[in-house]
Amino acid sequence: GISAVWIGMWILVSMWTVWVLMAKRLRRYTLATTDSLTSPEFFERRFGDHTGTLRTVAAIITIFFVFFYVSSGFIAGAKLLENIFNVHHPQAVAITAIAVASYTLIGGFLAVSRTDVFQAFIMLGGFVIIVVTLFSLTSDPFGARTPGTEGFWNPLSDVGGSLLTPFYILSTMGFGVGAFGAQRVLQRFMAIESEASIKPSRNMSMVWMAMTFLLSVSIGLFAYHAMAEAGALDTVLNDSERLYYIIVETLFHPVVIGLLLTAVVAAVMSTADSQLLLASAVATDDLPFLRRFAYSLKSGARVWLGRGLLVVIGSAAAIYSIYFPDSVANLVVFAWGGMGAAFGPVTLLALYWRRFNFWGALAAMVSGTLLASLWGALSGGPDFFGGPLWDMNPATLAFFLTFPIAYVATMLTARPAKEVTDLFDEVTVGGAEMQAEPG
Repeated sequence: GISAVWIGMWILVSMWTVWVLMAKRLRRYTLATTDSLTSPEFFERRFGDHTGTLRTVAAIITIFFVFFYVSSGFIAGAKLLENIFNVHHPQAVAITAIAVASYTLIGGFLAVSRTDVFQAFIMLGGFVIIVVTLFSLTSDPFGARTPGTEGFWNPLSDVGGSLLTPFYILSTMGFGVGAFGAQRVLQRFMAIESEASIKPSRNMSMVWMAMTFLLSVSIGLFAYHAMAEAGALDTVLNDSERLYYIIVETLFHPVVIGLLLTAVVAAVMSTADSQLLLASAVATDDLPFLRRFAYSLKSGARVWLGRGLLVVIGSAAAIYSIYFPDSVANLVVFAWGGMGAAFGPVTLLALYWRRFNFWGALAAMVSGTLLASLWGALSGGPDFFGGPLWDMNPATLAFFLTFPIAYVATMLTARPAKEVTDLFDEVTVGGAEMQAEPG
């Protein structure tokens, strides 16, 4: 029902907040810390950590969650091949992994950034075509004729008409707070050309996201009745993650099906390639034993080392996807929410709290990861505002509980060194423009 709009709403609100609160300061800090390339490197230099502890811990946590995110993309792509071409799951995962890794391997960050833009337009076009078709071909697209769907069009109730519980609202909030720690989002803030590019980039990003969520929710709403009329509703309900495939197979000519399915491929690639590239960069630059080895090589050899690690991580994710297939939604919720809990609080506090120190940052990253993993591993539990505690989105409570843990760890330990607070003042108080010259 339309109550799913809460997910998109929380993501939009959170992404806007992330752009406003974090983009400019993170960009300035990136320059002030001699062009940090990754978040783990930023943490090391922000807190003056000469032991490498923060950088190593952040790198391990990043690779851990990215691994599951990449797996979700491989499974999503595999479902397309299984549904349309009857390819068996192992082969479907392998084909998807090879397709995503190949151009990421060749083109690197620039290829991923440019293909993401092109893929975004393909996704948007596919969504528009399907929404218009569903609306025009369904005799009663706004109807709710099926028994038990009285609340289908009420954003404050579930499909059956019962009011949404605080548990549901808090759980959907987890989709939003994940944005605060999403490494591929933060990495783009660090890499943006100049501060002058932040506002137009934010506006374009928000408009695209709003259109995408509006259209994707509309597909789900109109498809319920369209698939019921077409006699395909039971097929959809057996695995709702195949909805898009079932719609295009049921309503479109084979030629159009091929075009529309490229939107699914684009969605898979635009996420999986970014995550693969991120994991490769973090492994090469932030894991101490690999970093020492990488910088003993010539620049060309370092590039090939990064490419090799990309293949290793991608292969491991593909093997996991084959032998431990899960729903795309479960994997995304865990990976996105886990990174939000692990890195959202520490990044916000690092950018805005002068007293924040090494121990607070370490406590925030470790506790956020452990809390999110705990919620992801357990199910059921006592009632919590209308739902089982352990069934809540892993990000929500893990994100908010991490702040007091970070505060206590900071206040119980020594103040940061003068060089650390001087850097903070330079970035946040000094008023220096710190804008990179284009080119």
